[in-house]
Amino acid sequence: MALHEREYYRDDRRPPLHFAERLMVTNLVILNVAIYLIDTFLGGEHWLQNALSLSSADLAKPWLWWKFLTYGFAHHSDVAHVFWNMLGLWMFGRDVEMVYGRREFLRIYVLAVILGSAVWALRCLMFGSPQVEHVLLGASGAVTAVILLFVLHYPKRTILLMFVLPVPAWVLGALVIGGNVMEMVGSQPTPGRQNIAFDVHLAGAAFAILYFRFGWSLGGLLPALFSPRSSWKRFQRKPRLRIHDPDPDDGDVIEEGDRLLIKVHREGEASLTAKERRVLEAYSRRMREKHRHD
Repeated sequence: MALHEREYYRDDRRPPLHFAERLMVTNLVILNVAIYLIDTFLGGEHWLQNALSLSSADLAKPWLWWKFLTYGFAHHSDVAHVFWNMLGLWMFGRDVEMVYGRREFLRIYVLAVILGSAVWALRCLMFGSPQVEHVLLGASGAVTAVILLFVLHYPKRTILLMFVLPVPAWVLGALVIGGNVMEMVGSQPTPGRQNIAFDVHLAGAAFAILYFRFGWSLGGLLPALFSPRSSWKRFQRKPRLRIHDPDPDDGDVIEEGDRLLIKVHREGEASLTAKERRVLEAYSRRMREKHRHD
């Protein structure tokens, strides 16, 4: 039986892929670059960078702990900092987003940012000097997590190391981890100059490895964090008698269905698991219902 004749793939009109909806990777790159440009050309004394970055002095001020997230969207005035971070996010993040979907990718990215700052804060509290102020900024930890997830999913895919040397992706992963470990062990922070937070990079790498190894899904742990619809449902009055379990959220089904259609296109129908086939069947039903009402 041909693929287009399968139940989950048939429709009066072929369901469109929602590519008009911009990739989350693209949104993140635009946001980071926009903040950098605003700070560079309108920031004066880099007030925006200073407002978003996390300082060791902020750790004793709970009302400033929102900077545990915002530091990841601020970068040094040196354009190389934001350029290499955003280039890495763009090059490797698109494939990772295709695996997990827009919402889950955003959850992964944000949690990697927060975990990186938490590890950095712990190091400052345990080993830092109160007389020396350290500042954390940049998306490097989250970008490292994205790169490691790419490596774990596609370890044998050929990439151009330094845009010249073709190597399998796992070599990049080994260099990222090994290089950061050696640099962290062999370097000491110098007051008064920019220091690379290698521990933040390694925190991102460790998070990616654990996420991949244990097959986590942050959507189940943080269902309402990036889904206003789910958040609103928590406050709605529930019926006393539930006749059946509610269907999954339309947006989640459509997003997952789009991802699986791309997987079928790339890897073939045989690559689908039983659970993924059921998702595609639900996706097909939703699209047919939608077309009937159009």
